[in-house]
This record gives sequence, structure tokens and C-alpha cells, in this order.
Amino acid sequence: MRHNKVSSLAFALYLAATSSSTGNAQIAKESRLPCSDVTMLNSQPLSALPPLIQEEILSALKPSILSFAKATADNLEEDFRLHKIKLDALQVSQTDDSGALYVVHWGLSEFGVNGAMWIVEVNSHGARNLIAAGDETVGTGSFGGWGMQVLSRQDNHYPEIMFASKGFAQDGGAEAEGNCARRVAGFYKSVPCPADCLKNLNAR
Repeated sequence: MRHNKVSSLAFALYLAATSSSTGNAQIAKESRLPCSDVTMLNSQPLSALPPLIQEEILSALKPSILSFAKATADNLEEDFRLHKIKLDALQVSQTDDSGALYVVHWGLSEFGVNGAMWIVEVNSHGARNLIAAGDETVGTGSFGGWGMQVLSRQDNHYPEIMFASKGFAQDGGAEAEGNCARRVAGFYKSVPCPADCLKNLNAR
């Protein structure tokens, strides 16, 4: 049974990585100007991916999602059903011949503008959340925001990623902010963004 599931997952990953006509996966492009070409994450539904990949992603994110559900609202916790929540998922790279990297977004209205975002690796062995749970710069094993951009593909399998979120400038006005992440020792952790990131992000 395990062998059949692994084979099915590998085949599903192959289909997701090679099927551009169905829209199952769209690999995010790197832009010449850092933080200038943000992709909104509310238009790529997780439900468009093969069912087995959906299942693996939900399984990997279950602890983090349940943590949000318990902390957000009492009625959300009572009515919570893992397979009924609406997630978005964008493929950002292929990690090998049978694996892929996804940015997954949960734009729950209780979160406001900045939804929860995860980086999930899916391969023939299953899926795992690559955001380090012990990283104090992020919460509940996730980043927060409304969009993302691949900043650098020096590591083509695990590119550097910028998450865009809504914040406030020193004068009190609203501004977009960037939180950049790079794979370090197997997990994605917050790192300084490029010098022009904030300027480019708010000049869009």
C-alpha cells in the first residue's frame, strides 16, 4: 500500500510539474529588480493540484493550521474542518525529478490583509513544511503577507523568496513591507532583504 501511494505521489508530482496547459502548477519567475514584481497568492487554488499532492500538503501543514484555528476565534475552532479550508498554492521550483516546492497561502478573513504563508516541499516521500518552527522571526511555522516573489535562483531547487505584507511607515501611513527567506541548514529562515527591496516594493 505504501509503495502504491509513493508511486502515485511521484506520478502526481510529475503531472503537476509538466502540465502547464491545465494550470496545475506555475513556477514563479525571478525578476530583474528585487521586490518589484509581486505575485498575488489568492488566484492559484490548492484544489487545482492533483488530489494526492493536496493531501500531502494539508498533512504537512496540519499542526500550523490547527494552531492558527485555535488562536484565531472560538467559533473557528469549533467549526474547523481541515479539508474545507480554502488554501492557495503556487509552485516556485522543482527540487529534483520527482519533487517540487510550493508557497501555500491561507487568506482567512480573520487574518486581515496579511494571510498565513508556508513553504512546502513535496516529493515521493511525502511533504514537509520548510519554515523552521523555532525561528522567532516568524509565527506558528509560517510567514505572513499577501504576495511573494522569487528573488534569487542561485540555488535553483530552493530559491530565495520575498514575502510581501502590509505594514506601516514611520509617519504612520500604510506601506508594503518585505520579509525575505533563504534555505539555511534544511529550513527557510528570515534573512535581510536586498537594499532596494522596500523602495521597489512600494513603487509598484
